[in-house]
Amino acid sequence: MDTMARRSWVIGVVGVAVITVASAPSSPDESVAKPTQASTSTSTDATVEQSSSVAVVTTTTTTTTDPPLVSTTSSSTTTSTSTSTTVRQNSGPFNSDAFDAVVAAATVDLGDIAAGVAVLRDGFVLHTAAFGMENPFEARAATVDTRFRIASVSKMLTAVAIMQLVNDGSIELEQPFADQLGVEGPFNDPRLAAVTVRQLLSHTSGFAVSRGIFFARGVETWQQAANDGFGQVLQFDPGTAFQYSNTNFCLLGLLLEAVTGQNFEDAIRERVLQPLDIRAHLAPTFDSAPGDALHASSPGRNYMETLGPAGGWVATPLDVAKLAASLRAESSGPYLLDRATVDAMRVPVPVPVEDPPPLNGWSYGLGLMLFGDGSWGHTGTIESTHSMVLNRPDGLTVAVLVSGKVPSKTDDLQAVIDLAVAAGSSP
Repeated sequence: MDTMARRSWVIGVVGVAVITVASAPSSPDESVAKPTQASTSTSTDATVEQSSSVAVVTTTTTTTTDPPLVSTTSSSTTTSTSTSTTVRQNSGPFNSDAFDAVVAAATVDLGDIAAGVAVLRDGFVLHTAAFGMENPFEARAATVDTRFRIASVSKMLTAVAIMQLVNDGSIELEQPFADQLGVEGPFNDPRLAAVTVRQLLSHTSGFAVSRGIFFARGVETWQQAANDGFGQVLQFDPGTAFQYSNTNFCLLGLLLEAVTGQNFEDAIRERVLQPLDIRAHLAPTFDSAPGDALHASSPGRNYMETLGPAGGWVATPLDVAKLAASLRAESSGPYLLDRATVDAMRVPVPVPVEDPPPLNGWSYGLGLMLFGDGSWGHTGTIESTHSMVLNRPDGLTVAVLVSGKVPSKTDDLQAVIDLAVAAGSSP
């Protein structure tokens, strides 16, 4: 389906709804602040942008198996490309063209470099698609195997591994993390000695946002960012308030290494990625590997290196959807955590996450974002990156990953997903 056809379909079927998604409130996530030596503006002017001069030959190919269980379609134009794979669903209709039309109209048709989606029903793959260019300078189209930055969706990987260790008794959820990490005080703030693993997972520890540390080259690695936490003065008594802070998950990364005796990436790969057949990896801010989408980044930044366990992974939309689907009871499996553990992770924090309360009703559990409509998963935002994965009440797991600046607020992807699912449910 070409760009004009996508736009016509969206205007004819969902109309003004697509235009209004930008009004949704935003959940807390990473800042896009510049390095300290640069301007204090939060503008994300970047050294890499999509180039309209890239010549792409228009092609369309379709391959169908016999019997027709899997259909693969790819097409490209001078402004955007798309590839999709639709696997026969296990129940109910699904209009993949209509679903893709909504997502494309809200992302690449508005200037994003690339976007990718994956839809699972009860753990079974229903649909995957990609739009735009994996690398516009090499005229390389995005495919369903393109890996995107997933930003704070990375926290789900860390949380799952930590909760596995809680289940086997290697980590105590209600005990101070410093004791279990083997770090002794005295600390700059004596209250830090009482911060529990639960409070790290739920962002109720009191650690500061620390944008300068993570996004203005305050440190060079996530391990340094974690160690910086030991010198902080907590913003409130642990457990009494909510403050979204990447420091929490960098400290959990140190704890994971200490308990397993492995480096963080190897521990996640062994405990989470390999059982789910996921091929994600940690990535630097620049120099993406083959198969990684190009994300525009401003000079001198190093946020991927400093985020690590809090936001440094790249993965395909299907990878992210498989991770989320593995946590829902109705999924086909494999399961990384038992149902009681996941239920505990989905209990919202007993303190307000915003004042006044957010309009979309979101709250936070243990490494999971919980939304007012009953959906749960996580969002992620860093420079030129928007990501969202949702386990929805209707049995669908939907992941949308974007390389680009649209939408301006990542939470707006929830409205896009709702519209796309509604369109995909139409005959």
